[in-house]
Amino acid sequence: MQLRNYCEYINTECDNSNSPVLTVKALKLDGKNSLKESLQLANVKTCDYLRRKQGKALLIECSNLVRQVENEREYYAQAQQAVAGQDRQLRKQVEKRFNPESRIREEMRYKCIHSLLLLHRLADRLGFRLDHKFSNGVVFIIAICTESKADVMAFQGLVTKLKPTLQGIADSVKVVPANDLPALLA
Repeated sequence: MQLRNYCEYINTECDNSNSPVLTVKALKLDGKNSLKESLQLANVKTCDYLRRKQGKALLIECSNLVRQVENEREYYAQAQQAVAGQDRQLRKQVEKRFNPESRIREEMRYKCIHSLLLLHRLADRLGFRLDHKFSNGVVFIIAICTESKADVMAFQGLVTKLKPTLQGIADSVKVVPANDLPALLA
């Protein structure tokens, strides 16, 4: 397995950008022709990219979180409508299971955890120790498709609630506009 075969320019897939493909390369973890496919982990959710910087593993998830939140809220409203008038217990279960913020937080959490599973599988395959390659820890970066500082600030709540669930897994969690990634990764 040659890692250079999985190195590509980061594609944020942001439709609000002049150029969704950035000038920075990273290892492709997710999608077609990715490390996830090669390591037979197609059924797990992973981040989109991995980049190493100063001994840190940077796990990069590119996401249109604004649209995802809107979709999740619509789905949540439909679920609440479906159980309106039902017993309180069922309404509480729907509220807990379909809460948009909780669903997104859990998805991001699993992507981070499963990406580390992928890294362990990669280390086993290539015969290296993760603690040597990534001696300065793991940073989970969520690059969102927005230029709005208000959107970035709104998602800081996600970071606040996500950090404790990743304690001992990721040393840092950041939400940044996708267009700020090149400066962050340089």
